[in-house]
Amino acid sequence: MFKNYLKVASRNLWRHSGFSFLNIVGLSIGLTASFLILLYIGFELSYDRFHSKADNIYRVVVDFETPTGLLKESKPAWAVRRHMQKEFSEVESAVRI
Repeated sequence: MFKNYLKVASRNLWRHSGFSFLNIVGLSIGLTASFLILLYIGFELSYDRFHSKADNIYRVVVDFETPTGLLKESKPAWAVRRHMQKEFSEVESAVRI
């Protein structure tokens, strides 16, 4: 029975070779794109997960309003670290990169 299914499938693949090629290439491109997206998402979600207290690590981001638009910076001013430790008692330690 299975041998008959393979025979019918191979005949249809050869009979409609262009359409079969297009479907197989589309399927392989779609699967490859899906795997790459999953790898990228896994990489982004595992950022800083090697630290023992990874759930307590935060990043301060600063938004500047300029005449041309909104500017987002990942490096706050040099005094932010000192003021954060004074103002918020929850902050155990801070570092500026």
